[in-house]
Amino acid sequence: MSRIYKKYEGHPGKKRYAVYLLELFGQLYTRLRFRVKVQGIENVPKEGGVLILAKHVRNSDIPLGLVRALHPARWDVWCIMKDSLAKGLAAKFFLHCGGIPVDRKNPEKSKRDLLIARNILHDGHLVTIFPEQTHYKGKMGKGRTPGFRFVVGRPETPVHIVPLGFEYKDHRFPRRTEVMIRIGVPTSYDKHSVPDTFLHERMHEIAELSGLKYNHELLARGKPTGVNT
Repeated sequence: MSRIYKKYEGHPGKKRYAVYLLELFGQLYTRLRFRVKVQGIENVPKEGGVLILAKHVRNSDIPLGLVRALHPARWDVWCIMKDSLAKGLAAKFFLHCGGIPVDRKNPEKSKRDLLIARNILHDGHLVTIFPEQTHYKGKMGKGRTPGFRFVVGRPETPVHIVPLGFEYKDHRFPRRTEVMIRIGVPTSYDKHSVPDTFLHERMHEIAELSGLKYNHELLARGKPTGVNT
């Protein structure tokens, strides 16, 4: 358990108080607002470096995915978050929860923080990213390779990449929103893997887990383009 709260250069590290507070409020919030079913928790490897590639529909994806899908499997969960959350009064709390702030519109400017995420991943922890980089409700956005490539790096020891999908069914108040969270099977990524092709294949898996289709093709030069969106 102590390894969960290890500090990393450039990041204050996870703190026990923040993790347990987030779990407490996350459980209360998700049980009051949602009816949740989770499939595939057994697909999350119990140890070693794991990169979760998650669909991003709305802000509630974060507490739902954390307390209902990932914490039942393991507690050493870190997450790429938008840099605006690292500002203001709540900044330290989100960092202490395991948040890693990144400018999602320009990941090149956040290389230092993405390299922190890589170090955490290669140290044998679980890191979550949203490869679409923003919300897409009812459709799939393009998988953005730069952030993925920075985080996963060229690992000597293969890293498990696990897709995760959300499917929401909204109801009028006071009925709770139904959510299906599906966790796909892990795929190994090593230094010989091709980032663009690998991510493109995982995006199709994320779409299927979310009840959607991934309508973006991979060009010969490795960059996806939208079709029929």
